Amino acid sequence: MMMALYKNIGFGLLMALMLVLASCGGGDSAPSDEQPPDNQSQAPAKAVGTLPANGEPCSDFEEIAGEATRISVLFQWNSAASAEDYTLNVLENQTVVSSQDTKSLSASVTLDRGKTYTWLVQTSNEVGETTGDTYSFTTPGVPIGNYAPYAAEISVVFDAGFLEMQVSWEGSDEDGDELSYDVSITENESLLFEDFDLSANSIAPITYNPSSTYGIEVVSKDGSGNFSISRISVTAPD
Repeated sequence: MMMALYKNIGFGLLMALMLVLASCGGGDSAPSDEQPPDNQSQAPAKAVGTLPANGEPCSDFEEIAGEATRISVLFQWNSAASAEDYTLNVLENQTVVSSQDTKSLSASVTLDRGKTYTWLVQTSNEVGETTGDTYSFTTPGVPIGNYAPYAAEISVVFDAGFLEMQVSWEGSDEDGDELSYDVSITENESLLFEDFDLSANSIAPITYNPSSTYGIEVVSKDGSGNFSISRISVTAPD
């Protein structure tokens, strides 16, 4: 009788000890619904260019020994979220004159004097690629013929009350030439608006859809047949 009682007491103490140990294991042992952040779950953000300054003569460059018509121009841009690699593209009109892949936030490119160039930075990671906005500048020196216009600075303002967006732009030219503009707008990559040879610097408000992505392209043209292309992409508010 006493032996059975001791066994029952011992079994009870063992169960109580196991319950205490289980309750003292801490909250870390319980599974959590929270997942660690995954920086590669989406395409990278756009890189924002900082140098050369947009729409201005280039002031940060180095002479190249033995090459009177060429200079080395420094390009810089801000870090973009989730970006693993950067590609710097420099264009003269629509022709790519330099394309460099790098993991840093700057690069130097040898360019001709007396020309207008457009540049942009493309970011990439394992998920995808994102193309940044375009910028332009002129290199110092006497131009051959006529400078191309600077890439227009594009502005977009969303009016949430009327679900309208106002698109405007500001163009300029080192020669002071009168400019005209070709404008196109896409909504989620489908053409939404297109017009040519505009003399104004804005268009009538356009109805937008919340959260849609809009691509805006402005081609600035002078009377000598020179042109430059400016592109940006924006996402409408919710």
